[in-house]
This record gives sequence, structure tokens and C-alpha cells, in this order.
Amino acid sequence: MKKLVCCGGLLVATLSLQAAPLFSDNFNSYVPGNLVGQGTWAQTGTSATTPIQVANGVAVLGTSGQDAYSPLPGGPITLADGQNFYIGLTLNVSSASTGDYFLHWTPTVGNSTAYFDRLFVESTTGGYLLGWLETSGTPAPTPVYGSTVLSYGTDYRVVVAYHDVAGALNDTGAVYVNPFTSLANESGNTAYLTKTWTSTTAETNIIASINFRQGSAASAAALSVDDLNASLTFSDVTTFTSVPEPTTLSLLSGFGLLAWYQIRRRK
Repeated sequence: MKKLVCCGGLLVATLSLQAAPLFSDNFNSYVPGNLVGQGTWAQTGTSATTPIQVANGVAVLGTSGQDAYSPLPGGPITLADGQNFYIGLTLNVSSASTGDYFLHWTPTVGNSTAYFDRLFVESTTGGYLLGWLETSGTPAPTPVYGSTVLSYGTDYRVVVAYHDVAGALNDTGAVYVNPFTSLANESGNTAYLTKTWTSTTAETNIIASINFRQGSAASAAALSVDDLNASLTFSDVTTFTSVPEPTTLSLLSGFGLLAWYQIRRRK
């Protein structure tokens, strides 16, 4: 029985390490003002016009200006065929226009040209719609928007799913908006929208940073983002789950090693 308990401890420690989010930020520890320069947020490109702000513990994006990125704290990851990458955020849109994206990821840190997994906002009668586009291309692909109208000034938990599919030019994306039927599995929910790959730009399976973009004044939305995180596991992002602190990881690893040691002693 003791051996079983030890094995269980090792398994729990291992699973806890594997299931941890890859990125998280709830913006609570930042002082009001510019986002760039706080935490690991840095400026994308050279334009610092109209900096992204932090106010009341949320990131505030306007309709044009400075873009920013934050690297995955553990370094870039490489998706295997069939693996998924999820970004979760609490979104509140105050105004929208003809449609532009505000969130994406890049395959290298600080990249200012290769933007993948783009989340859009577009105004519509009675509110706004969310859209998704895989990346750019020639001719330029167009985003797919959902049909359910969302309300201004309302918090929504949004999950953006990127599916790495074996082969070329065939990865897919989906967006989910609360409430969720299943917090544990993506397949247990009805997507707000789905889209297949139509870009001529090849996929990348390397993800290095999470990016904010303030688009063009004529097309972008004004909005706030809170409880932003990313993971390979859907359940990590349906609600805000933070990246474990190094001390927590060390403790879990220590329990795992202790369990392994106890098992070895009893053999």
C-alpha cells in the first residue's frame, strides 16, 4: 500500500508539472500607467505612440498605437502534430469598428512581422462580434467572425484554440465564449466560431511570445484584457490559472523525487 501511495505521489507531482500553464498575467501587481516595462512586457517594433496602459488591474488597449509582447517564461515551445495551444482571457470591449485584431502570438520573441492566431473584434448591430484569422498571406485571407452578438461593457471569458494538424497549410482555429458546457475538455463545448487554414503562409509550430496589438484607428476596437493565460491544456484557460511559482515547481519536483526514492528503497 505504501508503494502505491508513493507511486501516486510521483504521478501527481509529474502531472502537476506537465499540466501547468505556459503563460499567465492578471496585471494585478502593476502600477497604473504604461504596460511596457512592467513584468516581462516589451515594445514590439519602434513606435511608442499611445502606449498600452494598465488601469485597475487590467490591460487597456486603444484603437491605435504601441504594440507589446511578453515571452513565454519557460522559453519557446514546439507543438507536436495533433497538439493544441490555448489562450484564455477575460475580455471587455467598450467600442468597435470595421474589424481588426488585438491579440496573437509569434514564433520568435520580439517578432514584428510573423503574427499567428489572431483574435479580431468587429462592430455589428447591437454590439460586436469576435473573429479569428490564422495569419497573413497573398492574397490576404479574411477572418471568420462568429454570429452571436456580444455586448459592450460586459466581461466575457474567451478561449482561443490553435490546432496543429499534421501536413501543410491545414492547421485550424476555434474561439469559445462563456458560459462553457465543459471546463475540462474543448470537445465538450460548442465553438463560437471555427476556421480552417486558407493562408498561403506556411504554419509554424514554434510559439515564443504572447502579443497585444493596437491596430488602425479606422478599424480597431477599444477594450480591456484581464486574467490572460496560455496552455496546452484547455482546462487551464477556461478560468484563470497562473503559472506555478518556481518554489511551487521545486516543491512538486521534490515530492516526486521523494516518492521515487521511497520506491527504490523498498525494492
